[in-house]
Amino acid sequence: MVVMKSFYKVIVSAIILTVVFSSTALSFVPVTGTSSFVSTSVQTSINAASVATQVDLAEAFTYDVIQQPKGNAGYVSTETDKLTQFSLANKYGSQGFLAHNYLAGATFQHLVVGSQITVTYADGHQMTYEVQEIRHLQAIKPNNPTTSFFDLDNDNIKLTAKQVFMETYGVRGNLVLQTCIAKDKELSWGRLFIIATPAE
Repeated sequence: MVVMKSFYKVIVSAIILTVVFSSTALSFVPVTGTSSFVSTSVQTSINAASVATQVDLAEAFTYDVIQQPKGNAGYVSTETDKLTQFSLANKYGSQGFLAHNYLAGATFQHLVVGSQITVTYADGHQMTYEVQEIRHLQAIKPNNPTTSFFDLDNDNIKLTAKQVFMETYGVRGNLVLQTCIAKDKELSWGRLFIIATPAE
């Protein structure tokens, strides 16, 4: 009887942790306009074949890629010519690359629908993606990774962080470049998402 009660406690605890993890992951959109970063206890893992080492944007800008420290999905590199691979995206079958808008992220604005993005992975293989969509969102609380947004490309409708996450990183096969949009001296005023899919 005692063993059964302990077993049920373990099962219930696991369910609660799963719900909490899912809620945190789906409601988290990194801030890429300031040099400070938000730490999160969300744990993720990336398969070796998914670890990117370099990203080439439209054969015009080439960046090395660094990985986020374990358990810190809010980390964005402050190195000038580096992109940061967003660990939470991998959990949903997509890839995310982050950069501050005053560093490598400044070049994201040069991409247009149809631009090609080539990713080189740690095992040596390469994949080419084609930009399908570019999204502009205003952050209601600019420096908060769980803030809601106004969709500037869709009548300013309000979206939760979870909705934004699922529409970008939550789509299997997507490659997402993310940086912040600066306005009125606020570096993190909004978010820019460049969304690409595998090129045929």
